[in-house]
Amino acid sequence: MPTMLTRRDALKLAIAAGIVGVPVAAGGRLLLESNGNQFPNAPTLIAEDPGRGENSPLLILSPDDTAHVVWQEMLRVEGLPYARARPLAELTLADLDLVGAAIVLPGESATDRIELLRDFVEAGGGLIAIQPVASLATLCGLSWGERITDDGYLRTQPGAVGVGGISGEAMQFHAPLRHYQLDGAEVVAYLCSRDGIATETPAVTYHRVGRGGVAAWCYDLAASVVRMRQGPAERANLEADGIEGVRAVDMFVGFVDLDRIHLPQADEQQRLLVNLLNAVSRAPLPRLWYFPKNVDSVLVCTGDSHNNPASAVDDVLRRVERFGGAMSVYYTPPPTNTVRRAMRRVRDWLDTQPLAGDLIPPTDVVTPYHADAWRTRGHEFALHPYVEEGLEVGWARYWQQFTGLGYGGFATTRTHRVLWHGWTDTSYVQAGYGVRMNLDYYHVGPSFQRADGSWAFGHFTGSGLPMRFVDVSGKVLDIWQQNTHLVDEQVIDMPWDANFVGSSPDAAIESADNLIRSAVSGAYAALGAQFHLDPFAVPGPWTTGAGVYLDGVLKSCQTHGVPVLAAQHWLDFTRTRSAIRFDGFHFAPESGQAHFAVDVDASDIGVILLVPNQNQALRLIDLQANRKPILIHNRVVGDTFYAVVSLNSGETEIDAHYNLSD
Repeated sequence: MPTMLTRRDALKLAIAAGIVGVPVAAGGRLLLESNGNQFPNAPTLIAEDPGRGENSPLLILSPDDTAHVVWQEMLRVEGLPYARARPLAELTLADLDLVGAAIVLPGESATDRIELLRDFVEAGGGLIAIQPVASLATLCGLSWGERITDDGYLRTQPGAVGVGGISGEAMQFHAPLRHYQLDGAEVVAYLCSRDGIATETPAVTYHRVGRGGVAAWCYDLAASVVRMRQGPAERANLEADGIEGVRAVDMFVGFVDLDRIHLPQADEQQRLLVNLLNAVSRAPLPRLWYFPKNVDSVLVCTGDSHNNPASAVDDVLRRVERFGGAMSVYYTPPPTNTVRRAMRRVRDWLDTQPLAGDLIPPTDVVTPYHADAWRTRGHEFALHPYVEEGLEVGWARYWQQFTGLGYGGFATTRTHRVLWHGWTDTSYVQAGYGVRMNLDYYHVGPSFQRADGSWAFGHFTGSGLPMRFVDVSGKVLDIWQQNTHLVDEQVIDMPWDANFVGSSPDAAIESADNLIRSAVSGAYAALGAQFHLDPFAVPGPWTTGAGVYLDGVLKSCQTHGVPVLAAQHWLDFTRTRSAIRFDGFHFAPESGQAHFAVDVDASDIGVILLVPNQNQALRLIDLQANRKPILIHNRVVGDTFYAVVSLNSGETEIDAHYNLSD
């Protein structure tokens, strides 16, 4: 049985494999400075967006000027980026004229505004009320209750409005739920025990009023989703999982139910919201599909590399290419002098080549030439910084070194040892360096072992979808949280003493395959994956296992039609999708004619528009894009059937004709 190395010693060996004969700083840490770029001070917050067009069919009514921002971000995740915000106190009848559905956020409401909303619903409009005050609760078919449950479990009611396609298992929520009494409303979801035994307390309800409908959430869904995804802020900086160093995952110990993480619980509850929006809206609500080219899910393929030799990096990238994929290499740079000596050797070699193409330069040290060649082949080469001596100090040092060595820019990252500072301190600092996607929420450690000894895999953040971070003041940061669901060091042997699960590569592949099959079967996800490059650089018994595991996961993706993307490409799609603009909405229920425009500011990334096949009693019978008929192909999301439209760059005019259902 070979002796396992400590993580530090293993990384020293990995570094030595690439820079033989060069002194290595203690622990493999970089101690030399370079003349790289200074702190770029990139924007950290998204620009507050009051909405996309005055005639949006979706309106958010807020008690103040900020509460709507998180709701708009959550709706962007679900592909509805056009929700317009308006202070409830300023609501007028004209604001509601073209609106299909309105979401009323928690807060006091004047009596005259409640009457406006009642008139709107009775005339056929749709309303979603979030933890309504007593006066609004009456419109929801509820009676006010004083009791509060801080967090707990809810379960959908079989056969209720809007529950189609939503899990019937008990799901966690993490925001105070008020105990309303039913006063005419129907239950959509109940407060329940951990075992799914329903109480008499509603969690979500539906009430028919006149020609319209009202759904009510008895807890703040957006607050619950943020807390579920990012962990509780009060647990920030606390060590909880027994592994040295504070990580984001420490916030989830005892917070996430390990028997529930096979479900993307936050995503399920968001999809329930969209189901109910479609059920109550008097206008069809188009949405954007989560992934490019109408695929069911994607794998975000990444690998941390601690100064590994170029040959090892290239070997892994070619393995990924054999399965038609691309990868992000998160690289810790070696000392300056080493790279510069290697670059001189590469330049001499290039001078002798008539056409280098994608040839790999003959040196073990990774140079900018290697990075450029790998990017040309479709991969990402980005920084993997150490922050043990401090978040700001670490980022300043490694940013200067990486850029100073000529490795180029990057927009996604993962921190060494996934160390995490504060609740959102890490994401703030990274956003300031222009990083727009973070993969530090990372499924690793003994905290994922159940009391019976079995291990949990899945969505510990409750989500398989990226969403931008939210700080404690409710501001949205311009950096997406992308979970890393599949982590090699959790399940197979590494050069350091990892493998918490203690499984074989074949068993690890089976666990990954289960998660991939779940993702393509309705638990839609961008599954983040970590494949360390160190086992391929450090000869040993772990090398074969790492190769078997990598190939096995990639083969599972190939079998299930899941594209393998580098994080940079996934970010490019995510940013483009989030920025898509809808405008010119118009819907005439008398004629069944709907019109709107969609503006995509990118080309050839495979954005998919979904147009509801039905709205109330109306059924879609004709669909056109830029006046060209589209053959209607269906995709079901939640309990809604949608027609699929592929969007090109620029503006697309959509015309949909609905007629009475048979």
